[in-house]
Amino acid sequence: MSFQNRIKRLASDTAVYGISSIVGRLINFLLFPLYSHVFLPDEYAPVIVIYASFMFLNILFQHGMESSYLKFASDRNEREGRSPAFGTALVSLVLVASALSVLMLLAQQTVADLIGLGDSYLYFLGYAAAILFLDALAVVPFADLRLRNRPWVFAAIRIVNIVANVGLNLVLIFGFKMGVESILIANVAASGLTVLVLIPTCLARVDRVDAGLWKKMMLFGLPFIPGGIGYAMTERINLFFLAQMDAGVVQKLYGITPASNPQLFEQAGIQGPQVFAEHIVGMYGGIIKLSVLMALFVQMFRYAWQPFFLQHQHDEDAPQLYGKIFSVLTLILLFAFLGISYFVEELVRFPLPGGRTLIASSYWMGLMIIPIALSGYFFQGWYYHFSAGAYLRNKSKYFLHATLAGSVVALSLNIVFVPTGGMIAAAWATSAAYAVMALTLYFLIRPHYTIPYDWPRIVPVCVLALVYFFGWNSVESMQVWWIELALLATFLVISSAVLRFPVLRLLRQKR
Repeated sequence: MSFQNRIKRLASDTAVYGISSIVGRLINFLLFPLYSHVFLPDEYAPVIVIYASFMFLNILFQHGMESSYLKFASDRNEREGRSPAFGTALVSLVLVASALSVLMLLAQQTVADLIGLGDSYLYFLGYAAAILFLDALAVVPFADLRLRNRPWVFAAIRIVNIVANVGLNLVLIFGFKMGVESILIANVAASGLTVLVLIPTCLARVDRVDAGLWKKMMLFGLPFIPGGIGYAMTERINLFFLAQMDAGVVQKLYGITPASNPQLFEQAGIQGPQVFAEHIVGMYGGIIKLSVLMALFVQMFRYAWQPFFLQHQHDEDAPQLYGKIFSVLTLILLFAFLGISYFVEELVRFPLPGGRTLIASSYWMGLMIIPIALSGYFFQGWYYHFSAGAYLRNKSKYFLHATLAGSVVALSLNIVFVPTGGMIAAAWATSAAYAVMALTLYFLIRPHYTIPYDWPRIVPVCVLALVYFFGWNSVESMQVWWIELALLATFLVISSAVLRFPVLRLLRQKR
């Protein structure tokens, strides 16, 4: 098969996987204004705590089985008919998820103390255990759909889950006048519906349970547990340090005082110096959502990339193919970095009826972190590409090494710089951690699986993107929409020429 056809298929799959991701993120974003008008902040807080804990608990419930299944079921025989890898992974998930769910219910008080959930909301852990259990059951069937090139089925089932979740939210909240637990109940029902829809896939694919294969899958998958926890720390730890910032430092950095922002100091439930830190945490957590477009593309690429490189690993020109895809990926990520950086201010100021803007002006101070956050997602995209060699050479331990290196960097930078640097330091800590993760994985896997990356051309394009960004950022007269469009166009043309037209010419190239 030609380069053209294989890369077109990867691009097509990336777009299809993105449908469910985009719809899900968009609907979740739109649901929050609904919740904010129905539930007071103290009512909604326990749900925030529960879902924040999912980032860590899902790692334990799934114990690396998604990656293990993709690895051990990637050959053609495993992708057709009944599969020992499918049955083995599914049974492992059922047993581990069942044990952890029971443990959560038996040790509710301990779990609540660990995640910071109030005693009056202990019963929420029952809903949480059910969601985690059901989502774990869906891991292997969803991975199987990706492996067998069924992106439309994958996206359709995900969208069914989203529609069911949203519909039940509306019915329970407005129809039955239920409280905040309706959010969790709706999630349980939607996850259960997803498992029911996936049952035909399970019946068609499940075979025997192979104890020997299970040991191999566990050895491959277990490093994803501490690695995943390190990854979660990299993503979340900065919020803790922002919450601990000294009130005087916040006033000095951001000019927030009772005189400059009296409405802030009149909010119910916020008293004394705590108002400063909570305002900064809220601003940071809210404004960083504007980098979601680049995060979505990276996630879409990951969904399509993993089964793609596993299916083409035996192609004679596989390393060359992967190297060319990396050039295309880099150009797309740099284009997204510049485009979102250029237009994010126009986006937040988009006028709405009633003299309002798309994003409230109280959040605008946080716009300075957007380019930094985008640079982190750039390196996250590289990290996913570099992961191919670790999968293909059965070196999953390198994921652990890379994520632990990133978490150490994130923790160190947060400790040293966030107390005095605030949001900028927090954003840099996370982005630096992603860069360390990507480069660590690259250098660890390079001796085991060599991909001919075109660094003499890629590096100058990255430098060119930085020149475009800092030039635009330094000259205020360039920050006009038509000049920004012209900058993006010229960057794309020049970069395509430097990389030998990887976007346009590569699609016409034959093997």
